[in-house]
Amino acid sequence: MPPNSLAAAAAEITAQQGLCKILRFQDLGGELTPPSDDPSDWWEPENLTHRAELHGITASADNFFAAILTWTAAAHKAGARNRRATDGRPDCPYNGQALAPSARDTPAA
Repeated sequence: MPPNSLAAAAAEITAQQGLCKILRFQDLGGELTPPSDDPSDWWEPENLTHRAELHGITASADNFFAAILTWTAAAHKAGARNRRATDGRPDCPYNGQALAPSARDTPAA
């Protein structure tokens, strides 16, 4: 997902208050998963928390509201990664290379 649309989704969710934050998260296509009721799943800690997933970012917390807040923090952090290349890639083959050697040393005129 492009960083600008991820940041836009995080900003839209952050701007909402209370229950509207949860509803906006779901309107954008987010999935909210409650803790498992099956005792055989209780040995995995991730099955005992509420989970929020949207645009490939998953966050968990003790309740849905806190899970969405954790998701927005992770989305802001993912959108703010240092992108050095002009096409949005995190690395560029020209970054960190030395200058090209000069072809000839020409005397000053």
